Amino acid sequence: MALKFISSTCMVKINQQERKMTIQKHFTASTYIVHEDKVLLHLHKKYNKMLPLGGHIEANELPEEACIREAQEESGLIIKLYNADLDGHLNDSFKASHEKLLLKPMHMILCEVSPEHYHIDLNYYATTDSYHLNPLEGESNLLYWYTKEELSKVQNAPPDVIIMATEALELLGKR
Repeated sequence: MALKFISSTCMVKINQQERKMTIQKHFTASTYIVHEDKVLLHLHKKYNKMLPLGGHIEANELPEEACIREAQEESGLIIKLYNADLDGHLNDSFKASHEKLLLKPMHMILCEVSPEHYHIDLNYYATTDSYHLNPLEGESNLLYWYTKEELSKVQNAPPDVIIMATEALELLGKR
């Protein structure tokens, strides 16, 4: 089974008639990027909501690779993903093997895009060394840096986005 999406079929009753409905579940990765005391959000062109940067995980791409690629495409930023497993002893055990310990997402969310389409979104936190934004052509240029205090006033942001953005700032932001 490919990582890109999962498809399943279920029976639904519409106007007293049963019909098959294919449900697709795509894997996506989102990143809350922090620099100093601010976190980056953007106005998503399709959903018209303030969201973290991110997108679909491509075929043969690891989730953390998708985070890095999407951050570069959507903002021009070079990011460093936060690793909650920094204690090292487990990471060290993989150095001699042919396996790699992947970064754990901070959160995993099932998002309903439509009744037939879902995103399994892996949320990561990251830092960057710059506020300078340079999105690729065709990407949203409505990117905004927010302090913790400013997050409470953000329009069009789902409550969970504000909570996770605040969490990222508390964990990675400079005080």
